[in-house]
Amino acid sequence: MSGPFRSTPRGRITSDRSTDVTPVTAGLAVGTYLPGMRIVPTFSLRRKLPLSSKIFLTVAAACGVASFLLVRADASRASGDRALTEPRVGVTIATHDIEAGATLTAADLGLSQMPTAFVPPRSVPSVDAAVGLVAQTAIAEGEALSVSRLGRSLLAGSVGPGRLVVTAGFASVPQGLTTADRVDVFATFGGARPFTELVGEDLRVLRIDAATSVLGDAATMVTLDVDAATARQLLQADATGTLALVARGPDAGATPSPSPSPGSEPTSG
Repeated sequence: MSGPFRSTPRGRITSDRSTDVTPVTAGLAVGTYLPGMRIVPTFSLRRKLPLSSKIFLTVAAACGVASFLLVRADASRASGDRALTEPRVGVTIATHDIEAGATLTAADLGLSQMPTAFVPPRSVPSVDAAVGLVAQTAIAEGEALSVSRLGRSLLAGSVGPGRLVVTAGFASVPQGLTTADRVDVFATFGGARPFTELVGEDLRVLRIDAATSVLGDAATMVTLDVDAATARQLLQADATGTLALVARGPDAGATPSPSPSPGSEPTSG
């Protein structure tokens, strides 16, 4: 820049008479320059804070953090004291790891006393209320049982060990059949030479449902207590033929049938 002013490496405009001019006032200084006048630089964010200011900010931040920690500790202590004074209730817990699908027994369960505030939602209040239920998911040792993760089998206790429960549609069912009767199952297969064969004998009836339509044909759904071999034959016959039930006469040596299942009240003859 020519004239009495010149540029410096820091972007300031100075004169030959050593007058400092900031970039903001440079234009004004050019038009109103007075000999011997010195312009004080304005505040800049690039200036370093004094050591006292740094110490003050550090102490303020430390005090803020300490206050937060003290308030949080007081709140936690108050919550703990309140939990200790609250009444305790029983909560059923697992005494060991339980696999999904296992039926719960008294040996699997224990009772733990917990403050009301810590009781999980839908917990089981007593061991007796959980015995016989089925774990729908895996339960870890010491975990509180929840009703939402347990279920009860409608067929529990209705069949013995090794027995199977099968439901099939029957085109023919004796009038007045109830769950107190024992039945034989016959299957009829069509074709050029239709034939009928026995696929189940002396079976116990567990449930009888109303007639429904299966592929356009009316069928009565009947649930039976069978062994593995009979279950296989019955399912194969149900897929390829037409099933029919035949009631058996009274047998003094037959095992008594359980009470009728819900929804299958005995029908009058």
